[in-house]
Amino acid sequence: MTTRAKTATALLGAATLALLLTACDPGGAQNIDPVGKVPGDEEQTRSADCAVASSNAVDAIGTAVGPHDTTEFANVAEGDGGWYLAASIVPSDSKDANDDEVTIWATTTDPTNDGWKGTIYAVNDTAKEATADESKSASPAPSAFSADSDAAKRAESCVVEAADR
Repeated sequence: MTTRAKTATALLGAATLALLLTACDPGGAQNIDPVGKVPGDEEQTRSADCAVASSNAVDAIGTAVGPHDTTEFANVAEGDGGWYLAASIVPSDSKDANDDEVTIWATTTDPTNDGWKGTIYAVNDTAKEATADESKSASPAPSAFSADSDAAKRAESCVVEAADR
């Protein structure tokens, strides 16, 4: 066997070993169990625990925040007399210097239903501020809803975790 053949064989063996080892570990590309915790839960929320709002509910949030911000999905948690929706809103203009923000909304009807036609209410200050300059602002939430409730924090944890992926 020539030196060239031995080198090629050694490189192929090393590449195969590296590929096999990477299959067992995410290879540093993802941290499958991060040390940090997301807001609203003593243990990290798992994506299996996160319900997603219907497109009608997401569209209602989009209408409430207006054309200068967009959202693609909202996570949902039930509690305190209704459902909480957490959505990350981002500026529509990619040159906008504003950061992504997590908004918390509430509704009294299940927003995971495909035919949802309910009303959304702004719960946290970020949602209230996002709707303040819109003619179709969402109403403030009824007093039964609170941004500090466990359900609101669960929904927020879900959207933060989804945004981190």
